[in-house]
Amino acid sequence: MLSGKGSADKTLRSLAIVGSHPATRELAPYDDAEYDIWLFNEAPQKPTVYRRWDASFQLHLPEVYASNENWVNKDHWSWLQEDHGERVIWMQEVDPRVPNSRRYPLEEILKMVPYRYLRSTPAEALALAIHLGYRKISLYGSELTSNTEYTYQAINYAFWIGFAIGQGVELDLQCWKNEFYEQPIYGYEGELEIPREFYLGRMKEFESRWRDKKAAYELVQGKLEKAMQAGQFEKVGEISLTLENLAISTGEAFGALSEAKRYYERTNFISRQEFERVSAQAQLDGREHERKVDHAAGKSEYVWNVWRQSGRIDALNQLRMFLKEKTKHAHEAGVKSGVFSENMNYLSEYDKRVTAAGGQRAVLQAALPAGGNNGKG
Repeated sequence: MLSGKGSADKTLRSLAIVGSHPATRELAPYDDAEYDIWLFNEAPQKPTVYRRWDASFQLHLPEVYASNENWVNKDHWSWLQEDHGERVIWMQEVDPRVPNSRRYPLEEILKMVPYRYLRSTPAEALALAIHLGYRKISLYGSELTSNTEYTYQAINYAFWIGFAIGQGVELDLQCWKNEFYEQPIYGYEGELEIPREFYLGRMKEFESRWRDKKAAYELVQGKLEKAMQAGQFEKVGEISLTLENLAISTGEAFGALSEAKRYYERTNFISRQEFERVSAQAQLDGREHERKVDHAAGKSEYVWNVWRQSGRIDALNQLRMFLKEKTKHAHEAGVKSGVFSENMNYLSEYDKRVTAAGGQRAVLQAALPAGGNNGKG
């Protein structure tokens, strides 16, 4: 044993891997001598929080850990150069300037699974613990609850948690409990529907909005025709752009209204996957109509210039035809945008209801300290 802190013989010892999330980091068994304590990066420099440590991980490049501009702790590089006795600092390579540095055995770790799949320091720490032979591992301070880089790190960490269980490790999850203990079981729990009254409310909201947009569209359409008849070339150009924007917003309101009405009239089960599928298809279809809008706009601009320079009636009639084509596709692009947005809204509403059905998950999330570190370490 690394004086009892890091070799393969762990049959008589347990391990606590402690991240930096304040919800559980201070619950680690610092006073239990049977446990080795592993920390991350600058954490050992906070003895009032992390009261004991046996190993720490500093797996960044030397340019990072040796910088005097460390924003977490400006003294980190000086601290790394100190001799910390029997404690170990795991690094990519042994750094002669760091007395306690030890090389992380990446090649041996990767041999455990047929993947190159290590996407965070906590995952690398857990993988190392499995490799070294720890049979009882407790995890603290890694909640991985934000939607930034923790999204892909969480998936990876979950993989190594599952791998540890598969290797017969007695794994005690004292963090991230909402993910492993409080999620509804697919098909058995939390499989619910958005009530019809919700769609009815959306119908009423968008019906009023659609009527207002439609009336505004028709008003501007009339102004465009009058400007054409009066030969007001510049005004026609300005109004046509206004009409295009109104066609889009009218279409958006109509698309959302249509979806609300369609779901309200449904009598069969509506799954989350349907919201995903419909929104994805609407996004694809909308892009095609946007392409057609651009094409019709190019033709409209060309014949508008011909009409402006010549005043020919056939050029004006062509302009009417191309502007009609452009606003038609603008309206359809708006419809698809409305369908997309409304289904994404239903997706969000569905997830909120599933979360609520999951019980304490929502309560736990609300109780987490505002702005707390998510425990990446």
